[in-house]
Amino acid sequence: MRSLLDTWLLFVVLLISGTAMATDSMQLWVTVDWEGLSLEEDNLQTMRSFREKFPYIPLLHLINPAYFIQPGVNRAQIGSYIRSTFLPHDTVGLHVHAMRSLVEHCGVTFQARPSITDTPEDCAQASCGYTVSLEYAYSQQELTKLVACSSELMVTNGFQRPRHFRAGAWQSGPKLQAALEANRFKWDSSNIDANLLAGRWHQDSSMIRLLKALHPHSTPLEQPYALSTELMEYPDNAALADYTNTKELLQLFEQLLNAHKPVMVLGFHQESAADYLFHLERAIPHMEKLARQKNVRIEWMH
Repeated sequence: MRSLLDTWLLFVVLLISGTAMATDSMQLWVTVDWEGLSLEEDNLQTMRSFREKFPYIPLLHLINPAYFIQPGVNRAQIGSYIRSTFLPHDTVGLHVHAMRSLVEHCGVTFQARPSITDTPEDCAQASCGYTVSLEYAYSQQELTKLVACSSELMVTNGFQRPRHFRAGAWQSGPKLQAALEANRFKWDSSNIDANLLAGRWHQDSSMIRLLKALHPHSTPLEQPYALSTELMEYPDNAALADYTNTKELLQLFEQLLNAHKPVMVLGFHQESAADYLFHLERAIPHMEKLARQKNVRIEWMH
């Protein structure tokens, strides 16, 4: 019969072995940028199908409340369309593109430039201002007011007050960061390596030049860091599915794994989900397989 001492020694060995074999973990945030432009059924249905395939993956919905102030809209119906893509473990945050409709609704004087594109916008359209850089076009005071008003629009339309944020076109710098702090935001994901967008934007485009000025040292290996005692930056270090195909997403994931970086932020746009979400949908099983091979546990965050 095994002695108590032998039993105890076996327990200790098993405990040490189990500790040594414990997997590392990696946090993945899947974000959705709701641009405030349109809510087309093909994009919403693509998102619903994605949720059915991966019900265990929560989404962080970053929503531009410009949907709710377009002329003649039924606000309750707009909210219903948006929520039709939700699962109970999702989180809702704020996404702001400085459309003229939203800016003026919030009592801020609209600015038409500088823009991330090199062509003028048609201000007869509801999307006028969509390409305007928040950081460069508006003062800190104006941004604070715009963020506060946008947050209130989310609340009055039945959503919890947002604490997560991403700037339209990642156009964030010190002024917008101060505006987020003033509005008690906790989480931002407006930092990105401009080179991740090079497949869609020329190196000499305004988009790339503005981003390199705002985030000059960002890389795909960038990890979360504190912007202040209250506000954390979670860099969008894998961009969005519009800019990365399945192969590139897997390469970015493997780079982070090999470098022992514990956080990856990725996602897609609602307005183009029907065209690009499949990049992420195809990548996820391969990412999960690679993580298992490397004994890394994926934590899907929200």
